[in-house]
Amino acid sequence: MEASELARVDLTLRRLCADHGLTWVVEAVDAAVAEGAADSVTEGSSSHGQRRGGRLFGYGIRPDERSRIEPEIRWRPYTDTERVLLLLDAMLAIYRDLPSLRTETVRVLTDGFQGRVAVPEQIITALDEDNEEAVILWQPDLEADTQGRQRVVGTLIALRAAVVPG
Repeated sequence: MEASELARVDLTLRRLCADHGLTWVVEAVDAAVAEGAADSVTEGSSSHGQRRGGRLFGYGIRPDERSRIEPEIRWRPYTDTERVLLLLDAMLAIYRDLPSLRTETVRVLTDGFQGRVAVPEQIITALDEDNEEAVILWQPDLEADTQGRQRVVGTLIALRAAVVPG
């Protein structure tokens, strides 16, 4: 996508978040963007063998700590594409991953106790005790809500595919 299209998508996503009470998502994304993206620039700093050591004739061998390559991290600003992808991924986490987490939690609560525990009417997740706006209230899913969320997830996935370069 070109820069003007990315800016339009970013603005649209931000408006949608504001309209649906998700300003805290935009604030979290903006905080991450302000920190910048971390890149490891040291060749071989993250190879598995250097971090873990090896085994020789059944004995554990640990490399000398001084010989291990230390990663060099450089911070850089996010690109326009990365910023939009970060916001899209955050929205996907809200609309796709959190409902799955809720469903799994309810399943474990009920199945884990062989049905002796009633299905909760609501689950409240407090993200920040000092901020009342950052509370997500989960109520039982209605079929229309599930279908609407699936449409949103499908749209976000399609939009993400359009944003990802070539």
